[in-house]
Amino acid sequence: MNVLRAAVAILGLAMVALILWAAFAAPDLHGTFFDQLNVLTTMPWGVATLADLIIGFTFFAIIVFLTERSWVVAALWAAPIFILGNAWAAVWLVIRLPHLAKQLSKPDWPTS
Repeated sequence: MNVLRAAVAILGLAMVALILWAAFAAPDLHGTFFDQLNVLTTMPWGVATLADLIIGFTFFAIIVFLTERSWVVAALWAAPIFILGNAWAAVWLVIRLPHLAKQLSKPDWPTS
């Protein structure tokens, strides 16, 4: 399990580095973030896509807050979802999957 966590951490750091590079070092490839955001929001499917993305991030952040034991830990996991996106959510899911599976396998009520 520790090897899996280390692999996820390394992949997560590589992903963060790639996202930061794309955001700061390569804006001259297609324009700045806000230029591209303006293009995206002028199209109806762009607005729908952004709304879908934000709603999904919000629901996943709610799931994080409902399953983590500490509000501080939940906030530290949930806040980067809105910046790093589904990649960060996938890292959280891989790390917490054994705990979630154990919780979901418990019966809702005692059987007779």
